[in-house]
Amino acid sequence: MVSKVYFIKASLSQGEQAISQKARRLFKTGGFEKCFRENDFTAVKIHAGEGPNTTYIKAPCIKGLVEELQKLKTKPFLTDTSTLYVGRRHNAIDHAVLAAEHGFSIDVLGIPFIAADGLWGNSETAVEIDGELNKVVFIASDIVRCQSILSIAHFTGHVATCAAATLKTFGMGCSSRKGKMRQHSALKPNTNDNCVRCGECAKYCPADAITIDDVKAHINADKCIGCAECLTVCRFDAIQYDWGAENAILQKNIAEHAKGVLKGKESRAVFFNFIMSVTEDCDCFDKPNMSKIVDDIGIVASTDPVAVDKAALDLVENKSGKKLAELIDNDKLNPMYQFEHARSIGLGSTDYKLIEVE
Repeated sequence: MVSKVYFIKASLSQGEQAISQKARRLFKTGGFEKCFRENDFTAVKIHAGEGPNTTYIKAPCIKGLVEELQKLKTKPFLTDTSTLYVGRRHNAIDHAVLAAEHGFSIDVLGIPFIAADGLWGNSETAVEIDGELNKVVFIASDIVRCQSILSIAHFTGHVATCAAATLKTFGMGCSSRKGKMRQHSALKPNTNDNCVRCGECAKYCPADAITIDDVKAHINADKCIGCAECLTVCRFDAIQYDWGAENAILQKNIAEHAKGVLKGKESRAVFFNFIMSVTEDCDCFDKPNMSKIVDDIGIVASTDPVAVDKAALDLVENKSGKKLAELIDNDKLNPMYQFEHARSIGLGSTDYKLIEVE
């Protein structure tokens, strides 16, 4: 099956209001209003950006989409879930404060931010999917209970999955803490001789799995939850993974959890990928002004989460003339694992028709 993916050129240099109107134009041209009904509790899945991060998609850029949902008389709410790693999105209270600081608030968008997985990330619902790796996945309770979803993803590179876009914002970003731990369980890092015993990895490890001795840091494989926080904070390339084996399992897990998120809402969800400020690492990095790996391209939208991600990847690689793995400087990664597995379990199609909107 060939899925329709709508595309509009856009650049952040045009301003947030212009971006908002272009996203609204895609919504109308795609006829996406059919996916939402009056009085729906509609989850607007966003990423508020971690702490000092400045390259996330800003709240005013999605105002037009929120207003379209309000016109349809749904009950939209901004949402995300708590992270495994220690940061300002680690629990619902700190997360909500950060979201408000970054403009994801009633004052700016006219709708509230509500963490879908409760105060501590453990408000969850078990969803049966009968997947290759998971028979049951654990999804944030309010994601399961809502009637429809508008996904707003920021396409970036990623340290473990190569591409971070719709499938990841769904599979990882809509799972409970238990669901996230299950997805990361395939990643088992260890340290190499580059370790300088600075202690940053131990400081940020949420599982207390790292100890420092007179030689180097050591990671307890039994306690490690595979969150990759140590890889994120290490400045000396001292953390290593077996990417060839572990990366494929992580990406398949993400796809299967995304299937759990969409179960029962297969015709009640719309997916937007903003392909602007495309950085090597995702918005979970608390770094300001991260460098772009490709010039701004635009926005893609579809009712097919696989097609919208594949289209975004193709646009990035065609624009840059390079594979995404090369752009993020890790040729051992391949984003197609998540796309192909998502296709194989019925989430969507990697075949698409790109429809450009003026």
